[in-house]
Amino acid sequence: MMAFRFNILADFYWETNIDKVLDLLSDTGYRRFFLEQNYGSSLEGLTVVLMCQDPNLKLKQRIRLSKKERKIYLDIMLDLNQFMGLIQKEREKIIVEKLLSEIPPIIAKYKLEDFNVSKFEMDLQSQMSKIL
Repeated sequence: MMAFRFNILADFYWETNIDKVLDLLSDTGYRRFFLEQNYGSSLEGLTVVLMCQDPNLKLKQRIRLSKKERKIYLDIMLDLNQFMGLIQKEREKIIVEKLLSEIPPIIAKYKLEDFNVSKFEMDLQSQMSKIL
């Protein structure tokens, strides 16, 4: 059985407290859950980077499929100015909604031979619902 490696990392300005959202995500055990799932052999992993940096840096979203590693690397862009003024529950809600709304369409866009996007999407929703 193929394990599916799923990591959520972040590149953020410290005052946005995105590290607290990462800790909360980690506490759900999502990594272990996804390691026990099999979605097909065409994709073995997903690495998401939550990008919350100064808009003046004009950072662009990166999305890359490594066919050799069978992994997708993608950025989810977050608005630094918005995140500075939010309470923690709002940060969590926005990040979870972005994960749920952006990841499945990006994976589906690659038309991977045998990757079960709908099963992944359902599992992603069930894992993320532990937070909201």
